[in-house]
Amino acid sequence: MPNNPYIPLVEKHDKILTDLNEIYSQKSTWKKYFNNNKKIRLEIWTGLWNFFSTESAKLKKDYNFIWMEIKYKRLFKTAEKTLKNDNNDFILLKDFGQNIDKIFDKEEIETTYIFFPDPWPKDRHAKHRIMQEEFLEKLYNITESWWKLIFKTDEKNYFDASLELIKKQNIWTPKVISYDYENEITEKYDKSNLTEFEVLFRNKDIKINYAEFIKV
Repeated sequence: MPNNPYIPLVEKHDKILTDLNEIYSQKSTWKKYFNNNKKIRLEIWTGLWNFFSTESAKLKKDYNFIWMEIKYKRLFKTAEKTLKNDNNDFILLKDFGQNIDKIFDKEEIETTYIFFPDPWPKDRHAKHRIMQEEFLEKLYNITESWWKLIFKTDEKNYFDASLELIKKQNIWTPKVISYDYENEITEKYDKSNLTEFEVLFRNKDIKINYAEFIKV
C-alpha cells in the first residue's frame, strides 16, 4: 500500500475526502457543503472506468453527486474524469458503504445506485455483502420518501438473496425486477452510459439482473 502512487494524488485532491472525522461532520449539511439546494444522488462503489458515474454527472447537472469508494485509483480516476466533464457538484468519500448512517441524516439522499458490488459468492463469506438487513434499514432511513434504491449485479444467486431479504424485511417496495435488463427493460438500457463491469459482462453475453425499489 505505501507504494501505491495514487495515495498522494487522492490525499491532496480537492474533490476527495479521506478523513473520516471530516466526512462524518458533514452529516445533515451536505447541501450546505455543496452550497446549493440540489437533490443528492449517491453511488456506492464507483468502479474504475466510471462511464456511469461521470456521464451521470455530465448529463444531470441539476443534482449533487456523492460517490463512495475505498480504492485510491478508483477515487482519483472518477474525480478526474468528472472534472473533465465540466461538473463541480460532486464529492468522493473514501469510506465503506456500510457507514452511510454516520454520513447522512434522515431523508438526505434522493436516489442510491449500487452497481455490481462484490458478490462474495461463497456461503461463508456472504456476511460481507453490502446487501444486508442492517444496511438496507440504514439506506431506507436516509432516502427521501418516494425515492429509490437501484441495484444491478451479474450474480443471480446474490440477486435472488437480496430480493428475498428485501421481501422479508418489508420496508422497500419493489418497482422493477428483471433478470435480463438489457432485453427486458430496453427503455432504461442506455449503451452510452454503462458501468465498466456491465461492458465486460455484456461482451461475454452475461445477463444483468436489475431492480428498483421505492421508499413508500
